[in-house]
Amino acid sequence: MTAGHVYSQAPRCPRCEGRALLTKEAAQALADDSAGKLTTVRCPADDGWHVHAPVSDQE
Repeated sequence: MTAGHVYSQAPRCPRCEGRALLTKEAAQALADDSAGKLTTVRCPADDGWHVHAPVSDQE
């Protein structure tokens, strides 16, 4: 498994608040396993993907 597939070992994006820089497949797997709590977002600054927890209306 590469760093792009392991969240804790993934490189951090300095332009996106230090979010983990993941492969599209790894980000989607995390989102799928989160029961709808995470979404995938393409990194605007690098060639990779992030996972994001959108703000809930109930918060």
